[in-house]
Amino acid sequence: MVLAFPAEGYVYGMMYLFMAISGGIANIFSAFFVVPVFHPLKLTSIYEYLNLRYGDNILRNVTMIIGVIYYLFYMGTVTYGTSVALEVVMGIPFWATIIGYITLTAIYTSIGGIRAVIWTDCFQFVIMVTGFVAIIVKGTIDAGGPGVVISTDRFSFKEFSADPRIRYTFWNLSFGSIIFWLYNSYSQAAMQRVFSTPNVRAARNLYLICCPIYNLILIMAVLEGGVIYAYYYSKGCDINGGGIVDNVNAIIPFTIMELFNNHPGLPGLFIAALSSAAFSTLSSCLSSLTAIAYEDVIKVRYPNLKPVFGTKISKIMTLVFGAVAMGLAFIISVLPGSIQAISQSIFACVDGPMCMIFILSPMFKRSTTKGLLTGAIVGMVVVMWLNMGKLFFSVEDDQSLPYGPTHNCDIYRDGNVTTTMAYKYLNVSNSETTSLIINTTLTVDQSGPQMKTFFQHIYSISYVWFSMIGFILSMAVGIVASLLTAPPTNVNPMTLFSWDKHIKGELCGRGCDGDENRPRTSVDEEMKFLSKNDGTKSVFNMNDDI
Repeated sequence: MVLAFPAEGYVYGMMYLFMAISGGIANIFSAFFVVPVFHPLKLTSIYEYLNLRYGDNILRNVTMIIGVIYYLFYMGTVTYGTSVALEVVMGIPFWATIIGYITLTAIYTSIGGIRAVIWTDCFQFVIMVTGFVAIIVKGTIDAGGPGVVISTDRFSFKEFSADPRIRYTFWNLSFGSIIFWLYNSYSQAAMQRVFSTPNVRAARNLYLICCPIYNLILIMAVLEGGVIYAYYYSKGCDINGGGIVDNVNAIIPFTIMELFNNHPGLPGLFIAALSSAAFSTLSSCLSSLTAIAYEDVIKVRYPNLKPVFGTKISKIMTLVFGAVAMGLAFIISVLPGSIQAISQSIFACVDGPMCMIFILSPMFKRSTTKGLLTGAIVGMVVVMWLNMGKLFFSVEDDQSLPYGPTHNCDIYRDGNVTTTMAYKYLNVSNSETTSLIINTTLTVDQSGPQMKTFFQHIYSISYVWFSMIGFILSMAVGIVASLLTAPPTNVNPMTLFSWDKHIKGELCGRGCDGDENRPRTSVDEEMKFLSKNDGTKSVFNMNDDI
C-alpha cells in the first residue's frame, strides 16, 4: 500500500483506482455472508471450521499448510519492499533491513501477542495516513497545483477493453480482483479480529466501517503515484523513463529524498509510515501463523498440553516463522517486476482455490472433502502454470503508459543532492543509458509487429485475472467432483449458510415475515446435533481456550 500502489499509479496510471470497487464488493460480501457463519463458532483457527464441517482433518491440514505458505511469502514480499525503500532513502543495505525488521517484529509479537498487534496497528495506521497526506500535498504544490497534476496522461480512465492480456482494465480491476481481496476475509489474521468482537452485529460493522476507510487509503496511495509523476513531468525528467531509477520499487523513496530534502525530519516521516506498514503486516502475519500452528498442529497432537508450556512453545514458533520469512525475503529480492505484480501473482496460486473451499463449504451442502480437494489442486496447478509461463517463457512485458519527458534528466547526473542515491539504481553509465534508449527505439520501429504463438497469448494474460481464473476453475471442478463422490452423512448445521437464519434473522431479528413468534435461529436443531457428535462439542468450550 505504501510502496507498491503508488509505483503502479506512477507507471500505469490511475486505472488502478478501480481496485477500490473490487475491494468494496469483497468487504460487503464478507460482512453479510462470511461473518454470520463463522463468528458464532468462536474458533481459534479458521481451519478448525473444516473439521467441524466435514468431520475429518484432511482439508483442514491441506488448507492450513497452504495458508502458512501464503503468509510466509506475504511477509517476505513486504519486508523486501521495505528494504528497497530504506536502501534508497537512508543507504542501509537491504539485507540489514530484512534481518532487523523481522527480528524486531518477531520479538515484540512473541511477547505481546494479539493485543500488542492490534494496538500497534492502530498507531501505525495514523502514521501511514500522515505520510500519504504529506507527500500528496507537497508533490501537488511543487508540480504546479491540482490542475497540472490531473492534466497528465496518468489521469486517463479510458481502458474498458475486454482483452485479458491488457495489464489493467476496468473489468479486471473492478471484478477480476474480487477474489484477491476476498481471500483476506478467510485469512487467519482477519478471523482473529472477527472472533474478538462480542457478536455478529459488531463483526459485521467492523467490515462495513472498514470498507470506505480502506478504499480511501487505497485511493490516496494510487493518487500519490500520479502526483509524483506530475511532479517529475513538470521538471522535464521522468525518473523511470530516463533511467534515473532502474527499479520501479525505488520510485517512491527516491522522490521522498528530493521532495523533502530541505525539510529536516520529513524524510523520516516517510520511513516511519513505511515502517509502520511493514511492522503492522509482519506482526499480524506472525501472530496468525503462531495461532495456526498451535491450534491446528500442537493442540491436535497434544490436547492436554499445559497452558504455561503452550505459551512458551508459541513464542518459540513466532521466532521460527520469522526466520523462515527472512529467508524468503532474500529469495523474492531476485525476482523481476514490481512488488505488487510479484505478490499478487504468487498469492493467486492459492487465494482462488482457498476461497472456493470456504465459499462452497457453507453454501453447498453436497460438497465433499474429495471434491473440494480435487478442485483446489486443479486451480492451483493451472495458475502456477500461468505464473511459470509468464516468468520463463518469451513474453513481452506489460505495456506501460508512455514515458514522460526526459530532456532535463541531467540535473540528477550533475551534482544534485540525490545523485548518490540515483546511481545505485543505474545499471549502466550515462552515455550507455542514452545509447540503450535510442537503440531500443530504433530496433522496435524497424522490426514491425511480431507474430505470437498460442502459448504466448495465454501467458500474456494479465496477472490481475489469475485469482479469478483459479477460483472459477476450482469451483467448477469442485462442484462436479463433489457430485461424483459420496455425500457427507452427517453435516453440522452450524457450519452451513442459511438465508433465513444468517441474513433475514440477523438483520431483522424476529418477525421479518410478520410472524413475531417465529424463532430467529434453529438453535434446538444445532444443540441436538452437537449432543450426538462428541467431536464437535468443543466449539462451545472454545471461549475457555481463547
